Amino acid sequence: MTRTQPPRTSAAPPSAVGNGLSRAPVLPPPRRRRRPALLALALTMVVLGALGATYLATSLGQTSSVIALAREVPWGQAITAADLVEARISADPALRPIPYGDRDQVIGMVAATTLTPGSLLTIDALTDQRLPAPGQQLVGVGVSTVQLPATALRPGDDVLLVPVAAGSAPVATEVGAPGVVDATVVQAGPPGPDGLRVVDVLVDVADGPDVAARAAAGMVAIVVVADE
Repeated sequence: MTRTQPPRTSAAPPSAVGNGLSRAPVLPPPRRRRRPALLALALTMVVLGALGATYLATSLGQTSSVIALAREVPWGQAITAADLVEARISADPALRPIPYGDRDQVIGMVAATTLTPGSLLTIDALTDQRLPAPGQQLVGVGVSTVQLPATALRPGDDVLLVPVAAGSAPVATEVGAPGVVDATVVQAGPPGPDGLRVVDVLVDVADGPDVAARAAAGMVAIVVVADE
């Protein structure tokens, strides 16, 4: 006689069997601790940055009206209204140009150095001492093309006035030689119809009469002295 056995059922996995163990609970993420001091510091830095940017933009936008040079003014020349022009610049403590409101006080003053066009005018570039200064005399020396260098003379150049015999070369060119006079160029004029160019020079008051007499006779040559 054959026994019929009941069908086997597969055992449930241990995880599905109630064995007294349960799933681990899901924990919420940890809360971040707020630090009021750091928040206050960050807020302060943002505010300071905004204030700094505002100040910088305001400073760059503020300009002042100052005096600039419209054209070159040679050393020793008086300032005229046509020499000056208004310029607007941002405030900068490193720059000390003369305010444009003082323009009338500048006109008539003398350039203490050669002033270049486009530069800002400062008080150090001006003097109220007109030429010739005390102890000096201003003499016009007429010279031909062979009695001065081909290079253009500039205001402020130091030169030697060397005596020459009529129609001859200079007799001496050394500093301190008899008849040689130290001078400073004030202005060199254009050639005249006779081919002579008049050069205004400053000389010592003791040399003025002799230089003027030699210059009138065409017996002066001009030698440029090297800058020291």
